[in-house]
Amino acid sequence: MKRAKTTIDILMVVALLLLMAYSLVGECAHEVIGIGMFVLFLAHHVVNRKWWTNLFKGKYRPARVLNTAVNILLAVAMVLQPVSGVLLSKHVFKEVMVDGAAGTLRTIHMLVPYWSFILMGFHLGLHIRMVSGNLRKRFGAKPKTAIVVFSILVSGYGVYAFIKRGIGDYLLMKVGFAFFDTQESTALFLLDYAAVMALIAGIGYFIQNGLMKLQKRKGGK
Repeated sequence: MKRAKTTIDILMVVALLLLMAYSLVGECAHEVIGIGMFVLFLAHHVVNRKWWTNLFKGKYRPARVLNTAVNILLAVAMVLQPVSGVLLSKHVFKEVMVDGAAGTLRTIHMLVPYWSFILMGFHLGLHIRMVSGNLRKRFGAKPKTAIVVFSILVSGYGVYAFIKRGIGDYLLMKVGFAFFDTQESTALFLLDYAAVMALIAGIGYFIQNGLMKLQKRKGGK
């Protein structure tokens, strides 16, 4: 089951990165990948269904409140994306007709993916502690210095890529259309977005870490 969960999560990250490269992968491929992403999303929630059944159980400390809020917002975004995508489809679901709502749907379908991207990165960051713990058990302790240096370099590049790609403008809807350089290497585009996701994951990890340390201090008093 753990291997299935890991495989699904990795495929979801890869699919989301490819979906962000809309024009570079092509409209038809974008729609097909979007369908695959939604199937992976459903599979993810099936294998993690215990999270939903435990939603109203136990205490809600700050770290859990943050994790729950991110998960629910991400789930909502992951539903809005395919719904708006199907209604705007020009290939796979082109028979589906929408009258008078195309403008609103395009706005949703452009805004929601960028926030999904940020939430996905944050979601990954909230699980770094668990993943790193499992890796330590399996492979033993690794040199911390090398990991820290690598993380700093990736995060630094992530800041550069975030600014370079104008992701903040998309999140705040300062631009109405996604702009792509069709001559650009798809690999470079994906590298930039992967670095931004790593940056957001790092931010999520440190926020969660801070909340957990704060909780321990309160518990110790």
